Amino acid sequence: MKEKQKVIRKILNSLNANDLEYARKIIERDLKRLNCDDEYYFYLALISSDMQEKKKLYTKAIEVNPDFLDAYINRGLVNNELGEYKESIKDYDKAIELDRKCALAFNNRGYTKFRQKDYEGALADYNKAIILNPKFRMALDNKALLFSTVCMEDDKDFSEKFYLSLGISEINEGNFTEALKDFDESLKYNKDNELVYFYKGIACHSLGKDKEAYENYSKAIKLNKIMTDAYFNRGQLLFKTNPKEALDDFVTAVALDSKFVDAYYSIAVIQKDLGQYEDAVKNLDKIIELEPQSVNAKALRKLIQTKYMNK
Repeated sequence: MKEKQKVIRKILNSLNANDLEYARKIIERDLKRLNCDDEYYFYLALISSDMQEKKKLYTKAIEVNPDFLDAYINRGLVNNELGEYKESIKDYDKAIELDRKCALAFNNRGYTKFRQKDYEGALADYNKAIILNPKFRMALDNKALLFSTVCMEDDKDFSEKFYLSLGISEINEGNFTEALKDFDESLKYNKDNELVYFYKGIACHSLGKDKEAYENYSKAIKLNKIMTDAYFNRGQLLFKTNPKEALDDFVTAVALDSKFVDAYYSIAVIQKDLGQYEDAVKNLDKIIELEPQSVNAKALRKLIQTKYMNK
C-alpha cells in the first residue's frame, strides 16, 4: 500500500509539473507492476488528450472497480465535454450514490444540467454542493453564472442552511467570531433551528463567553430535548463552576446514549470529587466494558480504589 501511494505521488507531482511523458513512464513501469489495474487505467485516462480514449480508459477502471468514485466523476466530465449529457448525469448519479457528501459530484451534475437548460435542477445541485462545502469556489461561481443567465433566486431554506454550514466551516477553521456572524444570519431565516444554537454555543464556549454559551446550549436543548451533545457540552461548560448541575447533564447524555464513553468518564470524575467512589467505579467499569483498552478509565479506577477505597 505504501509503495502504491509513493508511485501515485510521483505521478501527481509529474502532472503538476506538466511532465506528461514522465508521468506515463511511471504509470507504465511502476503502477502496472503493482497490479493496480483500476488506478492504472484511471491515470492513463488522466494523461490522455483524446476524449474518446479517456472515456474508454475510465470505463475500464470502473469495470475493474465498480465503486471507483473518482473514475465516475472524471468520466462524467468527459461525457459532458462530448455532449453526452444523459451519460454524464448517470455517472454523477452513481458518484453521489457512492458518496452522498461529495460536493464535487453535485456541482458537476449541476453544470451538466445547466448545459441541458435544466436551470432548476442545476440550482438544486449547486445549492447542495455549497451547503456541503460553503467555500466551494467552483460551485459558487457556477451558481453566479446561472443567476446571470436566468432570473432565479434562493429560497429561505437554502439561506438558513448555507449560513449554518458556513458557520460550521468557520468553527472548523478556528474562526469563532466569524462563525457567530454566520449563525446570526441563519437565525434570520429560522429562529427555531436547534443546530444553530448548538453551534453558537460551541463558538461562544471557544471564545470564553461562558454565559452566552450556556444560554445557547440551553436554547438548543429547549428546542430539542434529546440533543445528546448539547447536554454533554453544557455539562463540560459547568464542570468546574457547578459540578452537580454538570452531573445532571452528563447523566442525561448517557440516558440518551448508553455508549457515550466521554460522558461516563465525566460522571466518574465528578463522583470521585464528590466522594461517591463506588458509583464512580461503576461508571468506569462501564467504560472499560465498552472500550476494554481505555487507559484513562483504568488509571482513574485504580487511583480511586487504591487511594480512596482501601483506606
